[in-house]
Amino acid sequence: MKSFFSCPIARLSVSCLMAINFAACQSLQPSVDTSTEVTGSPVDDSTAAVEEDLAKQVFPNDFEQVCNGIAFAPAKAYEPTAGSIHHLYVFDRESDSETFSESYRELPSSWKMEWEESQETQLVACLTVTKQAIANACEFDPDEGQTQGYVLETYDTTYDVALYAAQSGELIDSTTFDLSGDDCPVVHFFTEGEYTDSSSANYTQALIDFVKPYVQPES
Repeated sequence: MKSFFSCPIARLSVSCLMAINFAACQSLQPSVDTSTEVTGSPVDDSTAAVEEDLAKQVFPNDFEQVCNGIAFAPAKAYEPTAGSIHHLYVFDRESDSETFSESYRELPSSWKMEWEESQETQLVACLTVTKQAIANACEFDPDEGQTQGYVLETYDTTYDVALYAAQSGELIDSTTFDLSGDDCPVVHFFTEGEYTDSSSANYTQALIDFVKPYVQPES
């Protein structure tokens, strides 16, 4: 849509001052034990181990390739065990000419996991907008001191949906959602400096219904 310190002055000759400074420097120099042989640094070993662990870490955006049918070997194999949760990531895009981005739609709390657990992911759902038609033009009053108001356009939206096994890249199921545009919200946050925005239809519940038999299969 906003140390300074003071000290007493003594009358000392320059030569005396130089002698005092030299003695002080001599007394402050650390002694070096040249008999000690440096054979290696355990810190270096530890750093290497951390770097190796990071190289093996799986992140959510690593699963984007699965939306293109590309297997992601570090993922967990999909085994539809009844009574278990088979975690998934969701990606979407506004057209088939764009790349997929991780979706942040709210999923059931029991399906959630921390990003550090990404390697446990078994499924990837991918949604592509294929058709849109304006449903509502939602008008909002201008901010104080401004004359131009704000407009949010909501759209009826058609999505192509695909569900993949993350490790193998195998297509498990697919469907199409034809969803009505959202009603005008009471509040909407616009990007600073912009007065118009658009919103595709909310696919959250439709997606949950579609993937639930795979994410949370019943006995």
